Amino acid sequence: MSETVWVAIGSLGTAAAFCVIAYQSALMRKTVKVSQDALQVAQNALVASETVAIDAARTRLDAEAPVVNVRFTEVEWPPYAWTPSGMPVGHWPNGHEWHFPEKENDRIVLQARVVVENQGDRYVNVEYDGDLVKEVERRDRPATPHALWPRSGNGVNSNLFLQKEFTIKELSENYEARQAGRQLPHRVTGTITVHDSRDNGVTDTWELELTGCPVRPIESRAGIWVIDTDTGSDAWEYVSHPPYERTYWISRRRGHRLPDPAYDLGNGSSNPSLPPSSPPQLP
Repeated sequence: MSETVWVAIGSLGTAAAFCVIAYQSALMRKTVKVSQDALQVAQNALVASETVAIDAARTRLDAEAPVVNVRFTEVEWPPYAWTPSGMPVGHWPNGHEWHFPEKENDRIVLQARVVVENQGDRYVNVEYDGDLVKEVERRDRPATPHALWPRSGNGVNSNLFLQKEFTIKELSENYEARQAGRQLPHRVTGTITVHDSRDNGVTDTWELELTGCPVRPIESRAGIWVIDTDTGSDAWEYVSHPPYERTYWISRRRGHRLPDPAYDLGNGSSNPSLPPSSPPQLP
């Protein structure tokens, strides 16, 4: 054969080999895709089973959780004048005027009574943080942790106040912020935490907040501020029955929380709080 024929035969062989390799590559990609899809389905199934298990555990813990109600009562209007010698009990005189800057450091107390009621059938532990105080011999004292017995055993704590004093200048800044449509910068805050001491149980947390604009300027007289009797108690901003956040525990003692269920199965990712290859140890 001539050299040209051998070159042609060699080219055909090379082309055939290339076709075989291309076909094998296509089969390999298809196999990999099928494997990836199967892995995705398996991962979604694992996440789904974990979610069902977590939901079941949360439902059981909800059924066994303490039944506690936290609410505001007696949000004081008009606000009390501050006193250094005990719980505030008096008001500034009607029509009292604060001349800025001479009287801008006079103080007013923002105060609301808070009621914590145990509506369940067993005792709960209650803890406080922030601007929460109790009245002891007409003086305010920081609210301290205690056990609250069921309602059959007088399970109500009504000797509790969310309160804090503010200067008239600070409250004027609240008024100016409201006029400008901004969040009020000065507010009274506190946290109430409730649990029943069970290692495998729940903790409920209430974040309390009271703010408002009890003073306003006299537009015709520069630098003069008064109690806003026109607005009255509508000057306050608060939620009368604040919501709570619930934490579920696998083991409170060891600090192991029950993770949140993962409902999104589209991206193949499980709950980020769980190890990628091991289901949670549920109660």
